[in-house]
Amino acid sequence: MPESLTVGVVADNEPYSSIEGRTAKGFSVDVLNELSKTLGIRFDYRVGSWPDIYAAFRRGDLDIIDEISWREDRAKNILFTSAYHLRQTVVMQNSAQPLPTIKTLDQLKPYRVGIMRDIYYRDYLVEQGINVIEYDLLPNLVQALAFGWVDTIIGPEITLNYMARREGFFQLEVNTLAPLKGMEIEDFRLGVLKDRPELFKKLQAGLQSLPAGWLQELNERWMQYDGQSPLRQKPLQLTRKQQDYLNRLPPLRVGLMRDYAPFSFSDNGKVQGLSVDILYRLQDLTGVEFVPVVDQWSNLFQLFKQGELDLIANISDMPERRAFTRFTQPYHRIPNVAFTRNANFRLNKASDLSGLRIAVGQGVFYEAAVRKLFPDQVISYTEQASMFKALMENQVDLVLAALPNGNHWIRELGMTDVWIAGELRLPGLIGEDLRLGLQPELQPLTEILDQALNDISQIEKRAIENRWLGAKAISDNETRITLSQKEQDLLDHWNYTITYCVHPDRYPLENKNRENRHDGMSASLLTILQQKLDNLRFEFLPTNNWQETLLALKSGKCVMAPMVVPSEKLQQNLLFSNSWYNASNVILGTLGSPFIDSINDLSGKRIGISRDSNIQPILQQRYPQLKLIPVDSTLSGIQQVREHELYGFIGGLAETSHLLQQESLGDIRVLGRLPVDSNFSVAVHHQYPQLLVLINKLLSSLNSTELDQIENDWLSIKLEQKTDYTTLWQLAAAFSLLFLALFYWNRKLGNLNQQLQKANEQLAHLSVTDQLTDLGNRNYLSQTFEAYMTRCHQDGRTVAIAMVDADHFKRINDNYGHDAGDLCLQALAQQMRTQFSQPDDHLIRFGGEEFIILTSDSSTERLEARLQTLRLAIAGHPVLQQQRSLHITVSIGAMVGPAGHSEQLDLWLKEADHALYQAKNNGRNQLVIYDRTTLASSRETP
Repeated sequence: MPESLTVGVVADNEPYSSIEGRTAKGFSVDVLNELSKTLGIRFDYRVGSWPDIYAAFRRGDLDIIDEISWREDRAKNILFTSAYHLRQTVVMQNSAQPLPTIKTLDQLKPYRVGIMRDIYYRDYLVEQGINVIEYDLLPNLVQALAFGWVDTIIGPEITLNYMARREGFFQLEVNTLAPLKGMEIEDFRLGVLKDRPELFKKLQAGLQSLPAGWLQELNERWMQYDGQSPLRQKPLQLTRKQQDYLNRLPPLRVGLMRDYAPFSFSDNGKVQGLSVDILYRLQDLTGVEFVPVVDQWSNLFQLFKQGELDLIANISDMPERRAFTRFTQPYHRIPNVAFTRNANFRLNKASDLSGLRIAVGQGVFYEAAVRKLFPDQVISYTEQASMFKALMENQVDLVLAALPNGNHWIRELGMTDVWIAGELRLPGLIGEDLRLGLQPELQPLTEILDQALNDISQIEKRAIENRWLGAKAISDNETRITLSQKEQDLLDHWNYTITYCVHPDRYPLENKNRENRHDGMSASLLTILQQKLDNLRFEFLPTNNWQETLLALKSGKCVMAPMVVPSEKLQQNLLFSNSWYNASNVILGTLGSPFIDSINDLSGKRIGISRDSNIQPILQQRYPQLKLIPVDSTLSGIQQVREHELYGFIGGLAETSHLLQQESLGDIRVLGRLPVDSNFSVAVHHQYPQLLVLINKLLSSLNSTELDQIENDWLSIKLEQKTDYTTLWQLAAAFSLLFLALFYWNRKLGNLNQQLQKANEQLAHLSVTDQLTDLGNRNYLSQTFEAYMTRCHQDGRTVAIAMVDADHFKRINDNYGHDAGDLCLQALAQQMRTQFSQPDDHLIRFGGEEFIILTSDSSTERLEARLQTLRLAIAGHPVLQQQRSLHITVSIGAMVGPAGHSEQLDLWLKEADHALYQAKNNGRNQLVIYDRTTLASSRETP
């Protein structure tokens, strides 16, 4: 027997076999590699098209041919091993337009059915009266279903699923096994020529020795996870140098688009989407604190170029951006397609767009290329919704957009007559790669984030993709749960009953009530998950405290816990599902304590935190300046704040809000939100990875309505009224005692009212005042604007809203620390008070290093002179800190004009913001004024 054998492998049969560089990979190649180890023989792979390798095999140039199916005519010259894989032929559908479950071919007769040209079952379908449409390539077949050119397709299951995921068509799903009367199963075997019987026997014995369970797991891995391991085996491995670098990083500002659903979008003030989930997962893995900045793409991109953002999400790698951007590897790829109301139009090549009015997103990476080809046809829009409204109103003929984004807006706007004409393919611009872009000085972080992206498990990636791009993102249909054999065996062993335990005292998230039953959000979650799979039941094991719960999990008395935040310590014994709930954490304090703008405001102060808190290790690592004092419970911590033993208490917003309401603790309030959230997952005992896979399938089947209902049920205020007539006599007696005490109480009430009035006045002042600079805050601006405009209109005065922004302020924080930054902001505020000291001047800290001046005068020229004086005064007065001079300048953008009857604050702020961007673009330390009376004709679009 020779030391090596040549094996013919098909090059273009993903995910079974393909070529990457010079390396063959795929399910069949993995089988061959394992067989090579078993037999102790080296296999040399010869990769090519099926006709080429089959011809070479028949000539005797190859020892073995792979992926060959038994046929009677072939059996005359070839010896076939037993089948190591059976490939199923399935009916695939688009979940946006699902079919009924197909049981017979007659049910397909009303539909357009896509198939591969000259496929072996083609004639059978035609004989049965099926309307078939043939395609030359499998990718084209998948694309036809995604774009609605056919109603369904028939083809090999794993290959169709693989190509649908690779192309970003996550709405495609299997309907059923194709009803082809036995032709739906294709067998994969190894073949040798009949004059090699000894080789045949060896291969046959080797294949039969491969464990059936191993083959099944390999099949599952390639079918669902592209051949990668579905579970992350160990925490992110960082060098000491990398960890030290992360520990030194301040919170980083990340730009996220507000209208790029389902990747990032703002809904009721909360930014969410696939990119946001990826960002939070990276935050969990690295410990880097990301602060979202939400805006339109054009504004975000400009801020990033100016260095005002540390990172920007959903950016594509292009040569012209590399001078000022460091890119991570892609975390997602999506196709860009053409949406049109002309059902007969097809986009096959770029020239097909000639003569059409084309809508594109302003600043999108392919805008310049399309505009170069069709300079007079392209209309750019700053918002995605506006493009599709323009299409709906026949203002444009065609919209170019990412497939998931377009589908989202079509649903949102209720458009029923929109078709996908095809994919936009330009030289060098095929599809869209979504990455994180970082400032060049964050190059070390770029490499760490790449490591973290590789470390996100395939289960987590699939769960995130399914949440935002899967069937439920497009359809409200129930997602079917299919079990692998291992999952089925596990549930059979447990009689479909999964024992779990919870944190017994964390209401309303979860708790053990007086009847030893499970209450809270996690209880609702398990109730819904039970309904997803027939006969499934979750059995509650009560525990008395969190430590007892962890011991029960470790010992296996319970095999899962539904609401746990992953940590490095817990990952030693537990596996964690994809996160299913994100909870905010807050700092509580007394009414007299100021609101906090930064967690650094708490430095040196005694801050309580529960011993069971999941974020305590993160806070200790990221903010060593905090004095964290462990307490036994949330209620104990709040009581110590009331008694001034602690300055504040850190806890979950949901739990603390419930306690403040339940205990009527009106003298405690929220001082601020922490930049560290709790992302809750289901924890599973490490011996049951198949249970984790099942839990992730169940979680992935949840739709947004179900998740919202869980939150609404437990985080809304509930009032329950009950009447107990057996205790009426006790109430009567108590009333008598209360009446006797009323006189004493009335005397005391006067003093309490005085104290309360002072507290309310103090609270009212704090609610409209920025604590660092003692200027007004956003609430103050909102309350002042309308009345101020009315007065100015009556007096005929010219009004100015000016946005004042400190230039390169991030550098001061990074180079000299936040204390120096705070000192600069206070000095800037003082200069504003000096220059704008009239009774009708209103000064506001709008956020961070950005300020607002609301003022008026007799003319635009006088307002311009006052603002210029402010700019020069700030530039000419350095800030002294520890015998060091810190020089700061400001850029000012102002909207100036006469006040009308009913003005909208947002419109004035928007134009002032545009002017500020122009001042930044002009080189900073500039003043730019937009005159309202000439704005329409003179303003340049930034």
